[in-house]
Amino acid sequence: MLDDVFGRNNFVREIIWRIGWISGYKSAAKNWIRNHDTILFYKKSQTFTFNKMHIPYPKGYVRRDGAAPTGAGYPIEDTWNCSDLDRLDSIQIMSFSQEKTGFATQKNEGLLERIIRASSNEGDLVADFFCGSGTTGAVAERLGRRWLMADLGRFAIHTTRKRLIEQQRELHDEGKPYRAFDVFNLGRYERQWWQKDQLKGADEEHRRVVLAFYKAEAMENVPSPLLHGRKGAAFCHVDGIDGFFTRKEARAVAEAARAGGAKEVACLAWEFEMGLRMECDSLEVEFGVRIKLIQIPREIMEKNRKEPPPFLEVATLEAEPVYRRVEGKRVVDIKLKRFLPSLAEVPTKELETLQERAVKSGFDFIDFWAVDFDYKHGGPFNHHWQDYRTRRDRSLKTVSEQAHDYAVRGRYTACVKVVDIFGCDTSITVEVVID
Repeated sequence: MLDDVFGRNNFVREIIWRIGWISGYKSAAKNWIRNHDTILFYKKSQTFTFNKMHIPYPKGYVRRDGAAPTGAGYPIEDTWNCSDLDRLDSIQIMSFSQEKTGFATQKNEGLLERIIRASSNEGDLVADFFCGSGTTGAVAERLGRRWLMADLGRFAIHTTRKRLIEQQRELHDEGKPYRAFDVFNLGRYERQWWQKDQLKGADEEHRRVVLAFYKAEAMENVPSPLLHGRKGAAFCHVDGIDGFFTRKEARAVAEAARAGGAKEVACLAWEFEMGLRMECDSLEVEFGVRIKLIQIPREIMEKNRKEPPPFLEVATLEAEPVYRRVEGKRVVDIKLKRFLPSLAEVPTKELETLQERAVKSGFDFIDFWAVDFDYKHGGPFNHHWQDYRTRRDRSLKTVSEQAHDYAVRGRYTACVKVVDIFGCDTSITVEVVID
């Protein structure tokens, strides 16, 4: 694959990296003990950055003639951590290391520091398209490089976000400069591929598949084009595969369900507009129709899937502003009132147990939450304040400590973002009134 991407003639070196000390478990193997990984070094053009690196001479080292050394140390070879000399510049991650995040494929910072120092200079752009726990970005930021990271996994993105915020906090405490970063969702590629390859692009086929897995019957003579099926006494609406379900759609579906004589409607969608659950609470009172917001599980895209995966309602999040006076100024914080996770990422065998716990102690499922005190619809989310659990500290505040000061009277919108322990995020908006 790398030959295809970079060109076969651009292969430079194969590096052998010794990945750890031999444990008792490994030593019992009845074979040569596997204890290394291979790093393949490619260039993209004839000219490329390479900063030669050295391992310092050990303390007390002298030349054969008894004289003190004059150079910078031993030049690093293409075998790393394979000799006593390399222990002077360890690039292994120990089981007790403070940098461990719990991410299964995490690489240690010493390894990435060696690679980044050798192949880039300050201000250069470093990219990692399978970023995992974010080691590349954390090291690049510390070394003064710009960085770009990507990953398909929600848990990977969430782990990386927490790690970089923690690094910002450490730099802030040390009085050192640090930069902001953005998190972007750049597409729905998995669903788009599924629609094109399996469904042949047809919206009708998409609805048929979703309703079949939901165990609802498709309706032919429908009272409204917004109602696509029925499950028991409830109507079903299946949203488009490449969009998200909005407030406007929710109102239209609720009105159609009431006109059709139903007391309940299930709205099945891949994504939902921010804060929609609270909007639907108001619509239920207005139209007298129970509105269920149900996430379409990604498992229905699996080839040859026959058993339906669980269809679960979206997470419920409630928050409110807290007003107080500090030094004569009226300041605002945000208090979490209620959280009920969707549990869409939970294995079926654990679902019942976790559902009971979620109802009793929903806050236990929050891993991270943040507040943008002056959110603009359609704009980026700015982390004015955040709190999160770490491996060493599992506590979590439920009231922010920003004491945000709105300089001008008026109505503002605060946005609250919660990421649960499964890496799924839920956001709502909260109105703030400064009079």
